[in-house]
Amino acid sequence: MTFTRMRIEAEVLVPQALADVWDFLSDPKNSELWDKSVASIETVETRPVGLGWEGTTTAPSGMRQSFRISRWEPPKTFAFQLQQSSMFRQAELSFHLEQTAREVRILHRLDLQLRNVLLYPVLRLTAKRALGADLQSLKDWLAKTYPSEGEQ
Repeated sequence: MTFTRMRIEAEVLVPQALADVWDFLSDPKNSELWDKSVASIETVETRPVGLGWEGTTTAPSGMRQSFRISRWEPPKTFAFQLQQSSMFRQAELSFHLEQTAREVRILHRLDLQLRNVLLYPVLRLTAKRALGADLQSLKDWLAKTYPSEGEQ
């Protein structure tokens, strides 16, 4: 049994319209607002964000990771793969949006292959909670950016 591969998932429900959630979430620059692992994003591309678009994130610690959008299916799904990472051999991070009767469900999934097996227990204990906190922050930013009728 190998412990180098792992999947982490978290989800949140938000009352905003699917198009608004997509517009906010699929703009890489907005991740600086709600994702605590991203202090800044440098764009490599001058073209609009979409399949094949590339950028580089810098974490609050200063660690840099380049990424490329590997899936782009507006307004439902997008994913990006880390191109270079000191922690992961491979990593795909994806977002899946689903319209329910009154809300949008955002599922955030991380499929990881670790470089160091010793990271597995640490990530297993901390990553889901961190992912949940980031999604709560995303929900808060969506509420500020697109207030629902009861909040205006």
